[in-house]
Amino acid sequence: MQNLTVIKLGGSLITDKSTPYTLRKETISSVCAEIKEAMDSNLGGKFVIVQGVGSYGHPPVIQHKLYKGFIDQSQLLPLSKTQSKVDELRAALIKGLQDNDIPVIHIAASSVFTSTKGKLDPYNLKPLTGYMGVGMVPLIGGDMIYDHEMGFTVCSGDKLALTLARELEASRLIFAADVEGVYDKDPKSFKDAELHESIPLTEIPKLMESFKTNNPRDASGAIIGKLATILESKPLIESGMEVSILSMMKKGNLLGRLRGEKGYGTLFVA
Repeated sequence: MQNLTVIKLGGSLITDKSTPYTLRKETISSVCAEIKEAMDSNLGGKFVIVQGVGSYGHPPVIQHKLYKGFIDQSQLLPLSKTQSKVDELRAALIKGLQDNDIPVIHIAASSVFTSTKGKLDPYNLKPLTGYMGVGMVPLIGGDMIYDHEMGFTVCSGDKLALTLARELEASRLIFAADVEGVYDKDPKSFKDAELHESIPLTEIPKLMESFKTNNPRDASGAIIGKLATILESKPLIESGMEVSILSMMKKGNLLGRLRGEKGYGTLFVA
């Protein structure tokens, strides 16, 4: 396991998911500055940045049923336009990183990964690791990828983050979001929601069931999907990888987590 941090910048963090194609410009600027501060302070080792698509990807994917795979030719131009819209978001994030003197290199998931019925096929990470070897910081994001059975499918940022953390033998995997971590119920709907500072992996299935009942606003299943991804990381956590969810809406949370201080997000434990 190497001193490497895979950080997933959630779509809910860098975009306003309530309004299609809306950046959170100030948040992007703050997030990029804090990542740079972590690097300059030698916290977290090397970084790989994974980016969600938020309000730049989800609306057209749902509207044109791209998540169902290839249905007919009418989806093809919308797929092309969806990728272009997501590129606008990615360009804003790249500029924010470059403005903070971070030598970011974009790696397109659609050029690295293919799948069969949604399951990733064997892939080649040599370009990504090669760039890391000379000091570049890879940025890879959620994308539509070619699928041998479905024609194409969604490859989520969460899946990419987990895959890269496992393959690169990262020491930590951080999911940065717009909420402080995992609560007992949706903090956006319930003022008395309480934050879990740590969650045993054995408790995740029960939490997922609780969220289905207690979080009516989470129609997309976002937190449930996140917990399912983290449950998949069980072997990594058991082997010593630190996996956590935290907010980067407020500056300092990432640095606190990387220093190993308590009170910064939710940590998942074996």
